[in-house]
Amino acid sequence: MDTILEIKNLSVEYQVGKKIIPALKNVSVSLNRNDSLGIIGESGSGKSTLGLSILDILPKEAKISSGEILFHNQNIFRLNKKELQNLRGGKISVIFQDPLSSLNPVIKISEQLRETLKVHNEDSSDNKIKELLEMVQLGNFDRIKNSYPHQLSGGMRQRIMIAQALASRPEILIADEPTTALDVTIQKEILELLKKLIKEFDLTMIFITHNFGIVYDICSRIAVMYNGEIVEEGKTSEIMKIPKHPYTKALISVIPKAGQKVKKFNVI
Repeated sequence: MDTILEIKNLSVEYQVGKKIIPALKNVSVSLNRNDSLGIIGESGSGKSTLGLSILDILPKEAKISSGEILFHNQNIFRLNKKELQNLRGGKISVIFQDPLSSLNPVIKISEQLRETLKVHNEDSSDNKIKELLEMVQLGNFDRIKNSYPHQLSGGMRQRIMIAQALASRPEILIADEPTTALDVTIQKEILELLKKLIKEFDLTMIFITHNFGIVYDICSRIAVMYNGEIVEEGKTSEIMKIPKHPYTKALISVIPKAGQKVKKFNVI
């Protein structure tokens, strides 16, 4: 197997006032080329902290207390500023939950995409920007390129974020709850688009979510997080069929089936 990302015994803690709160506890997981790994857990489980750690963009109150993250056997915590810039958005890109807060509200969409392309020494012409928008199935180029983020729908903004994330043709795409703020119909469209682009771009993906139904549809492997730890990991089909950890069983039990109401999730 061609392992491109390896997280080894990673521990992260937050300082809140005088309190030290552990967010990750000796987390270890690896990612092979073309894997699609779902990181699943409820709010506070540590899944988003893990995603931020991979890009070394943790908030200032967070501290890595132990462990390492290797990208092609190189420890990202030892990279200099220029090397980190090449890694972020270049080799590893991310899509966040809320595109409205991720996009610059006072800059037109075309200029935001152009700036991303320039940073990574890519063609930044109008033709390239049009190509990116068509890639994420956005038509009406003239209108969209001259729009500001607030003038577009939530689904359109998320498509812009996907285009921006893939502009540099990264090896790994981290999608952190990318469909949570969208309605069910648009959510399905975005997931179908991601599945298409993963194949088209030969991507390796980490999909962070609290929704087991989504990872079943898009991820070949799952790592279940609870209280800062990975409590179960394996092939999606195997875990869905025979979950071992009580928390995994609880998550699966609330996946709504056709004709059923959504069940209440009981925290263990």
